[in-house]
Amino acid sequence: MRDLTVVVSVPGSSDRVAACLGSLAAQTLPADRFEVVVVVHGPGDAARDAVERACRGPLAGHEVELVDAVAASSAAARNVGVSLARATWTTFVDAAQTLAPQHLEALYAVRHPERVAVATAPAADTRAAPVPAPAPATAHVRPHLAAAALRGRGSRLYPTRWLVDTPFVEGVCGAEDTVLHGHLFSRFDLQFAELDLTPGPLANGHDLPQPGHPDADSDHAVRSRLAVLTALTVGTQADPADRSAVTNALVAAEVEDLRHLATHHPRGRDHVESMLRAAHVAGVTSVTTTGLGGAAEGFALFHSPPSGPRALVVVAGSAGSVNEHARMLAFLARNGHGIRVLHYRGRLQHQLRTLAETHRVELLPTSIGWIESRVAAGAPRHRRVALRVSQEGLRVGRRALPELLPARLGAPVFARVDTRADALLAEPGTRVVLDRAGTTLLRTWGDDSPTVGAHEVAALVMRTAASQLRGSLADAHAVRRASRVLRAEAARTRAEVDPDLWTMVAYRLLRSQRLEAATQLVEDRAAVFGPGGHPALGALRRLLTGTDVPTDVVVAAAVATLREADDALAAGDLERTAFHTTTALDLLFARRLHTAETRSALVSEPDTFLAPLRDSEVGRLLGRRTPSPTTRAPRTLTGARPRVTVVPGAYPKFAGAVVAGLEGHADVEVLDLSARQKRFANTGVDPVTVRERLLAATGHPPTPDLATAEALSADVVFVDWADKGLTWVTQLVPEGTRVVVRLHGVDTLSAWLHTAEWDKVDDVVFPSDHLRRAAAAALGGRLDGIRQHVVANLVDVERYVLPKSEAARTTLGMVGWAQQVKDPLWTLEVLAALRRHDPRWRLRLIGADFAVDAANPVEREAAQAFHERMADPHVADGVDFVGYTSRLPEHLREIGWAVSSSRREGFHIGLVEMAASGAVPVVRDWPVYAGIGGATGLFPPDWVSTTPAEAAERILRISGSGTWDDASGRTVDTVRDRFSGTDSAERLRRIVLGES
Repeated sequence: MRDLTVVVSVPGSSDRVAACLGSLAAQTLPADRFEVVVVVHGPGDAARDAVERACRGPLAGHEVELVDAVAASSAAARNVGVSLARATWTTFVDAAQTLAPQHLEALYAVRHPERVAVATAPAADTRAAPVPAPAPATAHVRPHLAAAALRGRGSRLYPTRWLVDTPFVEGVCGAEDTVLHGHLFSRFDLQFAELDLTPGPLANGHDLPQPGHPDADSDHAVRSRLAVLTALTVGTQADPADRSAVTNALVAAEVEDLRHLATHHPRGRDHVESMLRAAHVAGVTSVTTTGLGGAAEGFALFHSPPSGPRALVVVAGSAGSVNEHARMLAFLARNGHGIRVLHYRGRLQHQLRTLAETHRVELLPTSIGWIESRVAAGAPRHRRVALRVSQEGLRVGRRALPELLPARLGAPVFARVDTRADALLAEPGTRVVLDRAGTTLLRTWGDDSPTVGAHEVAALVMRTAASQLRGSLADAHAVRRASRVLRAEAARTRAEVDPDLWTMVAYRLLRSQRLEAATQLVEDRAAVFGPGGHPALGALRRLLTGTDVPTDVVVAAAVATLREADDALAAGDLERTAFHTTTALDLLFARRLHTAETRSALVSEPDTFLAPLRDSEVGRLLGRRTPSPTTRAPRTLTGARPRVTVVPGAYPKFAGAVVAGLEGHADVEVLDLSARQKRFANTGVDPVTVRERLLAATGHPPTPDLATAEALSADVVFVDWADKGLTWVTQLVPEGTRVVVRLHGVDTLSAWLHTAEWDKVDDVVFPSDHLRRAAAAALGGRLDGIRQHVVANLVDVERYVLPKSEAARTTLGMVGWAQQVKDPLWTLEVLAALRRHDPRWRLRLIGADFAVDAANPVEREAAQAFHERMADPHVADGVDFVGYTSRLPEHLREIGWAVSSSRREGFHIGLVEMAASGAVPVVRDWPVYAGIGGATGLFPPDWVSTTPAEAAERILRISGSGTWDDASGRTVDTVRDRFSGTDSAERLRRIVLGES
């Protein structure tokens, strides 16, 4: 069996393939090592005739398979070739390509299961810098550091198994290799794969035009680049914040091509910019570039990573000069920049030793060859001693000499000795000089490239952080250092750096709870640019640091922020509009204002609190009905079961019962958006979705893939939760598809309730009437005309009806208790009151404990308060922790009193499950919804108490009177009557299918 498959894709009409096949026959790699798969595609017989002649002639004795493929492009033909490949390794050759005799042997010699071997030169480009020096003897690099090698024409050797899982993409105008590499090296399982540049450029011939050059038709050239950008930024790479370093590097290269085309386009740069905006390439909004950071200016950076140079060569005399900026350099490396460091003296910090390459200048050789060659094995002892002394002296000298000899004096020596430094400086990349000796090093090797300093690196860190800051402690340290570097040169910073960078980065720090870092950036901005800043950020910062912010202050800040958003919208600046809108929504719907309190202005005074949103043009735009970009496919079968697509939402566990209830009545497909993009897995304010919503409202809706469009063309789309998934669905759902939405408790306090296109919704289902009233009030009449239903959440009552233990009569219970909104402190106060009366009373907590290191400060504070209360032994001795369990009915046998101490609930299924087991309910009058009949409207009034003392008094009264058994029996009957899962499932099914 051959080890190597050579796939040759040939247009059927090509008459040039004979020379290609002849060069394969002339390879120095033995014929028994490789097979040739020739895939002929397209009309014409010339290629087939030429292949058959070659098989009888120069390729006689070689293993050749000729295939006629129904393929519209070279990419499709290559995929066919891969499917027929039987070897471990695969390479590709175009029909018009002729190979140097040593080509396959050079590739095969460096084969490795975790590398792609490259025998190609970057595409010729009159704009490019001079060709760098040849690669060193071994050149294993991370793909994002050699983007040119991923784009150039030529040959590469791949493990065949990689290509089976990641096929070539069609329709990218000769840039199939570029897109393949973007997809390939963005795979999680290939994140540590490398390129092997050892084969280097080979003397191959190629008659095809090189990618990246403008065609005679300038618009066609632009469309070609846009097609590549679109293909690179799909799937897991759709969200700019989630893109791999390889994708960022390739996108940057494509944008550079676009920039060149824009410069020479006969209709000017603005025309190319308009074509780019019309393409809706996520994260790429402009071809404009300024400074080290590359394309994307202003608030576009909040969504678009800088697309300028991704490789930096840092040169310094002292390692201390590099260490001073270690956090900034490490941050850039984590975010896809290739960082190489060359220094003369000192030791680099540990975090810098993980960079792509670091090198300390060598003044002495690594060995004393002339001595070692004279001291063979068995040499006299005095020679061996002399050798050891010489080697030790060389080791000490290599370490000590740079510390003693200034760089300018050592230059004549290390310029001849240090070949590794010479190779490092031959690498492409922006030169960063951090001290005077760094300039000496560059001059020594004759490198006269333009240079930048620490100030430009700090600005690049801020530009990168504006879109890519993840919120780790290391990221926070990096941007704090960058901000201080820029503040130290205030006059230069005012002239060269956009003050909005501080606003964007500070906001990202606030979102990730890095409050000290955010505060420093706000202070640095004020020191450099003067007082002022973003109105919403100040209020958000006060909220997140625990300061009490009055409602009227929040409203005023939201008004000011949305006014700026309206001004930006009027000026046509969508990026600024999106940023201000995002921060205003984040402030209005901040968790501390609503879910962390016992009162929410969204429920108690929605008209006043939401006036900023309702009165702004942006707020009205967020709720505007937009034309759908998809059309519903006509049904071809008569009498078929209805098609239902279920969108589970950010918390999908509730949707499973809906899917089960529809089985046998409809053909159900589950469209799990969170499995496609992680932004759909939470309900937090998401700047990507806000921007997407604004684009849709201004006539640029997202374009779904064919499978998604087909799923949304069902007879019914059922959306669980009014979260960002509902916003996305209502932008895309075609006319004629019924949309049914089920709301849950948190939805009434969420920004996404207000960004959905409710005009496209047919039915809304609520688990309780108080939730319906809260949603209707918050939406201010937007639910008028939509059918509204109250259907209790599904509970399998009979599953929980089991005999109680004797201890249950004096045991309280909570299920799913460790959240701030569940307020277990209220229950602890009830327990304390009971135990003062009788120490036999206990509390059983079922579910995971608080995470004391939770990222959310609200949850951290709740955990701390709970454990501080548990420090009271009178309370702690009466609490039993069960933890998570899959055997809930069995554990409920030990609980006789079901406690719901929540600040707010839409239904509280955990309470109803406990009540179904016969536990007598003790329900706090949920304070957030108390004013609109929350718990008292959903449950019998005698279940509900206002204070812990009132709840304890009721428990003692029932327990002391001996009526617990009667109360337990009545509770089960009430649950069967009001919350039977069978009845709820049937009602919900009929609503979804339009039968009620």
